[in-house]
Amino acid sequence: MQRIMVVDNEPNIVRGIKQMLEEEAPFELDVYGAYSSEEALRLLGQMKIDIALLDIRMPGMNGLELQARIVAQWPQCRVIFLSGYDDFSFIQAALRGGSIDYILKSDGDEAIIQAIQKALDELNRALESDRLIERARQQLQLSIGMLQKDYIYRIASGLSGISQQRLDELSIPLRADRGALPVIARVDSWPASYSDGDKALLDYAIQNIAGEYWAGSRFAAGSPDSGALLAFLQAEPDQETDDSTADDSVRWIRYVTGQLESIQAACKRYLQLSVSFAAGSKLTPWSGMPVKCAELRQILFFGFGTRTEMLLTDGVSMNFEPDQDASAVALQASSKLRQLLASDLGSESRIRREFEELAELSRQLIHRKAFLYEMYNGIAYMLLSAVNQHAKWNELATDDRLGKLYSLAAHGSWEDALQYLREAIELLLAARDRESEAGAHALVAKLKAYMEGHLDEELSLVRLAEIVYLNPTYLSRLFKQQSGQGVSQYITELRLTRAKDLLRDSKLKIHEIALKVGFDSATSFGRFFKRELNRTPQEYRDEA
Repeated sequence: MQRIMVVDNEPNIVRGIKQMLEEEAPFELDVYGAYSSEEALRLLGQMKIDIALLDIRMPGMNGLELQARIVAQWPQCRVIFLSGYDDFSFIQAALRGGSIDYILKSDGDEAIIQAIQKALDELNRALESDRLIERARQQLQLSIGMLQKDYIYRIASGLSGISQQRLDELSIPLRADRGALPVIARVDSWPASYSDGDKALLDYAIQNIAGEYWAGSRFAAGSPDSGALLAFLQAEPDQETDDSTADDSVRWIRYVTGQLESIQAACKRYLQLSVSFAAGSKLTPWSGMPVKCAELRQILFFGFGTRTEMLLTDGVSMNFEPDQDASAVALQASSKLRQLLASDLGSESRIRREFEELAELSRQLIHRKAFLYEMYNGIAYMLLSAVNQHAKWNELATDDRLGKLYSLAAHGSWEDALQYLREAIELLLAARDRESEAGAHALVAKLKAYMEGHLDEELSLVRLAEIVYLNPTYLSRLFKQQSGQGVSQYITELRLTRAKDLLRDSKLKIHEIALKVGFDSATSFGRFFKRELNRTPQEYRDEA
């Protein structure tokens, strides 16, 4: 819902317009009142205001000065001036400052409603979907390079699947229906004087050099964990014909990997950097890319000899790994473990799914004790870290059910360990859910107690949000989730119940009761009571 702020140094005018808009206007708005420019600025600092209805002549900062401050903070806000003076010079200044209307207080409620409707129409036009989409497209173009690198990294890490639509959106010249050749590069050592900014710039320079040597192929680059280069390559369309053969593909791969020597030499010559490369020896389907990238990282990590200026392909692994199937499973499990440990405990379904997928892979690696220890301790560390990061979970650290989390040896078998980890994850997720629900319940209970004790005061959404330190819009949504009714509906019921009690059980006059339940006058209270119960306060008292 859009918001309007009424600003006037005369409280009766603010309350009158606020009440008129809430009870008689043909549109729905969240209405807020301010009795000075300073109070208005405070509101503007707390929330976005869509329409501002301002008095021009106010003590201290006048309406024109306030208008300038509003437009500077919320450029889309529509300003309407309401004045008791028909002063042409003020009208000119207001319109030059961006005001959409200037009306006199003597013009009456209808003129105010018409001016606000005009402002709402302008706001709606400004929010047309085509304009928003175009603006988003322009912003996307400004950040496209970073988004491209992030997407390539997420594909390599198994955090995102491949999508032709997403490739096209990011202007990445790759095809999702064909495999790609992965290449990873690493700077062997950095001079001690290089800053992080220097390294990031040189990583980009390495990617540019590689792009020049691979100019005859489709190429997309990101940055691996180790920096430098993470690239996927495919042959250009004119290199892929109906007559293309396996030999053509082999020749293209040899050409691409053959260029690594030239890229390495260029980095040495122009950047004074020693760079090592590991590349695939054949096209890898996208579904297997996380595992293949994990294998290339492993090749670079172990290396050979001095481990500098290496030029390797995954074929080198065939010299040392007799059980290729077991090796593939190990790499897949390692990649899946990285994905799981990078997940957020807030993503419950993903955590559960990735754990079960990893558990199934681990059963095929039951004799690789090092991996089992890595997996168990990694997940245990993730869970303990979550406990330590949240003060309310400290008691879980001494929970008997978490006592075995510190040691794999505490379990009789790997299946026992998997079941234990599964239960520990569920324990933390359940604790998080309980805390979330209890916290929401406590916030709403605090608000209800405040409203019951301050019915004779202003109970705007902004004021209530300040009480519990929440955003007003989120507070409104949370209150309805917890209570089954909106804030305003709840306040209405409170006021009506209190008013009925006072009319029935007290000898207070009608205007005194009106003040006690939050109304400025007996008239506005009477309209409210009549609307809710279809009888006047006096009629209700007489019948009680």
